[in-house]
Amino acid sequence: MAIRTIHVGAWNRARAHLGVMSDSEVFEPVALVDTNQEFLAKGRELSGLGQDASYGTLAEALGEHDCEAVVVVTPVMLHAPFIDEALAAGKHVMVEKPFTVDLADAERAVATAERQGVQLLVTQNDRLNPVFKTMRRHLEEETFGPPGYAVMIHDKPRNRPYHDSPHMHLWQQGVHQIDTLIATIPRTPIRVRGLSVEPPWGNWPTPSLAHATIEFDDAFSATYVGTSQARHAEFHFTIECADAAIAAVSPTGGAGDTSLVVKQGAEVEALDVDARPNGMTEDEQISDMFARQILKGEDTELSGRNNLTTIRVVGAVAKSTELGTVVDVS
Repeated sequence: MAIRTIHVGAWNRARAHLGVMSDSEVFEPVALVDTNQEFLAKGRELSGLGQDASYGTLAEALGEHDCEAVVVVTPVMLHAPFIDEALAAGKHVMVEKPFTVDLADAERAVATAERQGVQLLVTQNDRLNPVFKTMRRHLEEETFGPPGYAVMIHDKPRNRPYHDSPHMHLWQQGVHQIDTLIATIPRTPIRVRGLSVEPPWGNWPTPSLAHATIEFDDAFSATYVGTSQARHAEFHFTIECADAAIAAVSPTGGAGDTSLVVKQGAEVEALDVDARPNGMTEDEQISDMFARQILKGEDTELSGRNNLTTIRVVGAVAKSTELGTVVDVS
C-alpha cells in the first residue's frame, strides 16, 4: 500500500514535493492544508485532489483522512508547531529546511519521533547536488592530497526579505550553504565563531548577512560568508588541499550552473561530475530517502537526528553574534 501523505503548504516550494509524490507509486497525497485559497487551488490541480481534500488546519485534515505521513512546507516559524502536531498524532514527518530555528525544538522533535517509532526527514536538497557529492568523494579519496581549509562565499540578490524569523538570511538561506559545507567536508565541526548582521545600507527587519568560521577536527577550518541582500549573484566554494584546490563555482549563484574545477597555480581544469543516483533529481532523492526511512527504517543522511549538526552550527552563528564568543558545537 502507498504511503498516504497530508501536505501542509500547497504551493511555492511545497509544489516540488507534492509533484514528486503525486507522480510516485510509493506515495499517495490525500489532503492539502493551506490558508491561501489560490495555493490550495494550484495544489489540487497538480495533485489531482478534489475540493473535499482542502483544509485550513492540519487538525481538520487529520480528522478526515487516514495517513501515514505529514509533509510540512510552511514559513519557518511554523515548522516546530506543525512538526509537534504531526508527531503527537503518530505520523512520520518530512519538513522543509530549516528543520527549526531553535536547537531545543529540533532536539525535542527527534526525541519524540524516536520515542514514538516514527521517522523525521529534513529536506536539505542543496547537499544532494552531484557537484558537492563529487567534491566529497575527492576529499575522502584525497585525490589532491589531504584537505586543509575551505572558503565559501554566496551572494544572492533576493531584493526582498524572507518570511519573519530571527537572523533571516542565516536561517532561511545560509542553512542551505552551511549544511552543504558540513556535508561536503569529511570532518566533524567542533567550534564556531559567527557574526549575523545587517549591512550598513541594509533595510531588512532581521540580519541578511552572515559570517562564520567553523573549526573541524583534524585541524581543518572553513569560512562562510553569505547574504541574500547582495547587489550581484555569485557562488564560490573552494577547498584547498595539499596538492591543489578543488572548487565549485556558479556565476549566477544558482545550483543549475554550478561547475567543478581543480586549481593549481594559474591553471584551472574542469572536473567531471559524478552521476546522480539512479538518475534521480534532488527532490526525487528526498522522497526516496523518506520512503526508505519509513519502509525500511534506514538512517539516511537527511534524517532529523543527522540534521541536528547543521542546526547546532547555524544556531551557534547566531549565539556567537549575541554573546561575542566562540561557541562549542562538539
